[in-house]
Amino acid sequence: MDDPQQAPTPDSARRALILGGAAAAAGAISAASAQTSRPLKIVLHVSEADAWPAALSNARNLSAKYPGVKVRVISDGSGVYGYQGSNDLVTQMAATAKVGVEYQACSNALDEKKIPPSSLPSFVKVVPAGVIALAEAEGEGFAYVKP
Repeated sequence: MDDPQQAPTPDSARRALILGGAAAAAGAISAASAQTSRPLKIVLHVSEADAWPAALSNARNLSAKYPGVKVRVISDGSGVYGYQGSNDLVTQMAATAKVGVEYQACSNALDEKKIPPSSLPSFVKVVPAGVIALAEAEGEGFAYVKP
């Protein structure tokens, strides 16, 4: 047994350094695990009508392969046209909405494009401003992705 009154030997100093390094590494791994254990949240920004196919592909893949990931799609600009009519895009949106993907449309863009909110599918939430909704989502911990 080591005498606490004795000066550290090179072996005891090396052992302390190794144990200290191992403890630091364990702490780093634990911290990394804690960061990844919180639910992942992704906001997809659709500001152009032709971006919908890529955004829906992302929403479909994320909801199917990563069911624990929270996905929100926010549209503004010409992206709000994607919510119009009965088409394949709206059908795909409805399918992903059923498994938890959230859809939001910018009220300012709807007004600018003369689209009445009442004409949107029931799963679409109208927000006062798309840019504010994006900033709020990021504040809630959502990672921003623009497909």
